Amino acid sequence: MTKLSRAVVAYISAVIMSAGVASIAGADTFTYELNGSLAESNGGPSLVSYGGTLSSSGYFFGINQGLSLSGTGAFDVYSIDIHFYFDDVSATHYQRILDFKNRTSDSGLYDSGGALQLFASSGSGDPSAVSAGQVFTNGTMADLLVTRDASGHFSAYVNGNLAFSVMDTDGSTRFSGPDNIIYFFMDDFVSLTNFPDQPEAGTGLVDFIQVTTPAASVPGPIAGAGLPGLIFASVGLLGWCRRRQKIA
Repeated sequence: MTKLSRAVVAYISAVIMSAGVASIAGADTFTYELNGSLAESNGGPSLVSYGGTLSSSGYFFGINQGLSLSGTGAFDVYSIDIHFYFDDVSATHYQRILDFKNRTSDSGLYDSGGALQLFASSGSGDPSAVSAGQVFTNGTMADLLVTRDASGHFSAYVNGNLAFSVMDTDGSTRFSGPDNIIYFFMDDFVSLTNFPDQPEAGTGLVDFIQVTTPAASVPGPIAGAGLPGLIFASVGLLGWCRRRQKIA
């Protein structure tokens, strides 16, 4: 563990002890190292492969050969950390990163020409947002952290930098499919039905996924959001520090 990691851990511990808050201790965290296995590090539910190649370096996915995860309890409050790259972010079409609705809606989180975009399907009324510029580069690992709080505040960070925050008032970023299923790097069935020859999915590598679902409603990492938000932000920061260590 580096000095930076020790400092972050000490900071989190000090915040929790000084406030008497048990949010972190009560959280459910599911960690996937993807170093030759789809299993969860502590015996939790395993990831499910859709045809990609698993190696000691991670999971190489082709078009619509992503992953799914069920049974984490992720619904309306969560933090998800994904360490991955796309082979080609200059493609003119969208490449889906996260699906929230059991692949029944075109709305979702995408790469769009290197930008991160929360896309809203036409007429859905779902929230939409996009990063100010390109945040992804061909074949270069990126650390994506997304959080959602019980009020519907959805935030996305890339390599520790805020890409965007938006309010989700209609629940489009809730994982409301069977067993709270989460799909990674898989296009939705609506798009595939309408455009079977233009799948909104890419190829690349993912080598780490972590899903955290707090035991209580905890705000996301918003500056000035108060102590609970600070604690949840620290969890995300700790995960980001860990990923940065792996890059180095």
